[in-house]
Amino acid sequence: MGGEDDLLRAIKYMKSGDLQSAVALLRAAVDDPDLDQHGRAVACIWLAETSDDIAFKINCLQQALRHEPGNAQVQQKLDQLRARQLRRRSDASHVTSSPSSLRMAQAPPVLGIDGGVNGRGSGIFVNREGLVATTANAVGSALDVVVDCGSSGVAPGQVLRRYPDSDLALIQTPVALGSLDALERSPVVIANEAVTAMAYNGAKIRGAVHDAGDGARQGWLRTSILIAMSPDAGGNPLYDGRGHILGLLTRNADHDTGRAWAISLRHILTLAEQTAQERRLLPNAATCGACGCRAQAGHYGGRYCETCGARLPSADISPLDPPDFERLARIYGENQSRPCPHCTARAGYYAGCCLRCSHELTPGTPTT
Repeated sequence: MGGEDDLLRAIKYMKSGDLQSAVALLRAAVDDPDLDQHGRAVACIWLAETSDDIAFKINCLQQALRHEPGNAQVQQKLDQLRARQLRRRSDASHVTSSPSSLRMAQAPPVLGIDGGVNGRGSGIFVNREGLVATTANAVGSALDVVVDCGSSGVAPGQVLRRYPDSDLALIQTPVALGSLDALERSPVVIANEAVTAMAYNGAKIRGAVHDAGDGARQGWLRTSILIAMSPDAGGNPLYDGRGHILGLLTRNADHDTGRAWAISLRHILTLAEQTAQERRLLPNAATCGACGCRAQAGHYGGRYCETCGARLPSADISPLDPPDFERLARIYGENQSRPCPHCTARAGYYAGCCLRCSHELTPGTPTT
């Protein structure tokens, strides 16, 4: 019981903010013979939280997996950290050298997407500048992923945009492609056409795709593939008999039949162009992990997404300059309410409290 007691004490120290005491106990617990494999894995997981160094975190989680190989949550966290690490290395290489090693003559038929919240997914390149499409389900709130290009190696991926209503995520990689024949000659979908859904793990699922009904007009294709047959988190390209891509299989299913829906390639390319326009119009915006939109507020010192109100990743980084309150007021629309008597902000009010500073207003104070 000594090992378990020490582990519980270490966790208590962590929660109280006493990292020094926690680290000492956790390091001892990692190799404590009184603890079972699960206990040692837990010690490694908590030890990873004692440092912001990505390499240290990865090492701790790798140890945790050696003690408990089947822990899917640890594997997912490890994939996300590797994605961040790979992205930072890639950013550094862009400063010091040309990324010629990331040039590819032809796109692989299917890509692997690691680091998302729902396990590995599949995807495809949708332009020659290395833009990748997969499902929003596969990516979730992750902003950095690893794109596995098979024999060509892996590349860091930055999530540019998520479209939850279309279950689509678009990921930018530093890959430059010479050819995208499977997209450039893609035909109109023929009703009841036979297709093969391909997964990065090698699985191939045969079925048919139907271009009919309201779904087709909204960017969805009905398929005959049962959702239970889906091999991963989605994003599997649907190839016709001529090797052309018609869309990406998702984990969305028809309620009555259990058949999976796919995002049509035409809709994917439309949203990819929309994202490109957003990047041109909003060059300082960054992706919000909560809603998937491009948020400008973080660039000007704002802490919350102007679309959904979620806390932005940049909120945890101390800005070098004070926030641009005038610009933020325009982004947040802080011009419709009377100024708060406590902080003078015009963010508005809810339940009698200022949305900016949370101070409660004096009863009877007008809000407009």
